[in-house]
Amino acid sequence: MYCSKCGKEIEESSQYCKYCGTCVEGDTLESAHGRSEEYSKDISTYETPKTIPLDMMENNERIVFETHPSKMGTFFKHIAGAILLLGGGVAVLIVLRWETFGAVLIVVGLVIALIGYLKWRSVIYALTTKRIIVLKGRFGKSLYETRLDRIQDIRMEITPRQRMYNCGDISVSTAGTSGVECIWRNIPDPRKKQRLLRMLVAR
Repeated sequence: MYCSKCGKEIEESSQYCKYCGTCVEGDTLESAHGRSEEYSKDISTYETPKTIPLDMMENNERIVFETHPSKMGTFFKHIAGAILLLGGGVAVLIVLRWETFGAVLIVVGLVIALIGYLKWRSVIYALTTKRIIVLKGRFGKSLYETRLDRIQDIRMEITPRQRMYNCGDISVSTAGTSGVECIWRNIPDPRKKQRLLRMLVAR
């Protein structure tokens, strides 16, 4: 259930909202189904996740967005290193005709590019109508989540290099913690993502 005044999620048996103190008996109590319909009117959402596992979803929870980090923002160093090695390998093969050494440089460049790609694909950022999700790992999975009602402050940082690739870092501070934690690093279109997060947290 949700408080109709502050919009925070509360226990089914609550008579008063523990966040704002509003009486939540009778007509002031909103159902989760009704809340889900309200989200769909203001913010585009969908029910079935595209990248995160379906069994991670809670009842009446809808996806606002799922995304990987920005490609260039995340593995720019891998791409730059791979290009240098591939270019060097081709040059060694053609100019110096050192076939073995040139082949080694090309293989190493391809491996570096593959490692960067797999690291990028193994990170998923998601925002739902109830929580923030960060899922990491290709085989073993590491899950970080923060419920929206615990978020107290949202910050965004975009470096000059990130601005070139339209990505940035979004950090939050949550109830019960003393610091600010970066949850979405190199996330694409950070201004839009921050705006969506603020809209949901403000409900």
